[in-house]
Amino acid sequence: MVQGKNATVYLPQGSWEGGTAAVNVVPIETSSGIGTGGTPVAITTGNVPNSCSSNSTTGETVCAGNDTDVYLINGTTLTSTLTSAASADESFSGGSCETCGVVVDSSTNRALLTIGLESGGPGGYQFLDLGGTPSFESPIPAGTTTSENISIDPIRHLVLSPNESSIYQIVNVSTSTPALFNNDLGDTDEGGTYDSAAEDCTTGIALSTDEFTGNLFIADLTQATFTAGTPGTWTDTASQLVNFPEFDDLAAGTCGIAVAPGSHLGVTVGEFGGNLEGVFQLPSTSGSGTPSFVDYAAFTVPSPPTEDSWSQGNDPHTVTAYVSPNSKKALAVIENMDFSYVAVIDIQAMLSAPRTGAHVVTSPIPAGIVTFICAQPGGCGT
Repeated sequence: MVQGKNATVYLPQGSWEGGTAAVNVVPIETSSGIGTGGTPVAITTGNVPNSCSSNSTTGETVCAGNDTDVYLINGTTLTSTLTSAASADESFSGGSCETCGVVVDSSTNRALLTIGLESGGPGGYQFLDLGGTPSFESPIPAGTTTSENISIDPIRHLVLSPNESSIYQIVNVSTSTPALFNNDLGDTDEGGTYDSAAEDCTTGIALSTDEFTGNLFIADLTQATFTAGTPGTWTDTASQLVNFPEFDDLAAGTCGIAVAPGSHLGVTVGEFGGNLEGVFQLPSTSGSGTPSFVDYAAFTVPSPPTEDSWSQGNDPHTVTAYVSPNSKKALAVIENMDFSYVAVIDIQAMLSAPRTGAHVVTSPIPAGIVTFICAQPGGCGT
């Protein structure tokens, strides 16, 4: 949530495997700099939440529960608890859930939930209109599992949903009847265990992680061909699955991913532990040729102030990215497994830091690149 000179994260205190029925609201940036906000505030929820997404224009945050709960939060107040249309569990390598994730499209003031469906599933999507009296739209059966983390392109009005069965599904939601398009990469050299979606929406460069490997999938949606059908298909001759040897040792491989809007800079992380993560730079143009990564680097997250080492959080991936309203820098935000700390990372500074070899940041990382912020209202000990 970025409003004025302030940035705030809404941290669900659970994963698909369980946790605490609460969302912690943690100020991470003010006009005085990163880590200068107030004390975190805990909001009690009815059941365990797994993900949250905010609309910085309206100031509203939507969080998904592991069951059918959907929580609407304004500031530090839980204003409403709604019920999604989930009718079954959706299962992933990192757990199971009925309502599995959420992303807000601020351009339309709608939240998109991923849900389990007994009919037309196992996965599906459901929009929640947030204007006026919030109301759900009819579910959209996916005909397959959804991604562990979907992404929305508000410019092209596309939902990106690569799944663990090597199907990269895109949903065109620009019309009243959404249209599904599948790119089944399972029988190609680009097959993998696709885990999460991200996109540089300024260029249409779409991404996915590939769990248990050091790979990232990259495609240029401006060059993609979409063929109508039930579902339709999409292909992109410019797409490729790229291996980053330095990412091979991320815990469970490349799992979570995020791009700071408008910056061409992003972050990828492992899951269920580990302190090795990665940052990358995308091309600034698209529309011809084969897109490739301009630069990338693996780095070891330093130990937080009161803990022996960093341990990356569980599914559905504790990572996001934003552009600072103060410095205008692209910043990654990650959270550790015990929910005690968030780490705010200056992506460009990490790419510019001294390296051991071509693509590994030398430890210790220079001061000022990583800032730890205690995410618990009661403090983080000594």
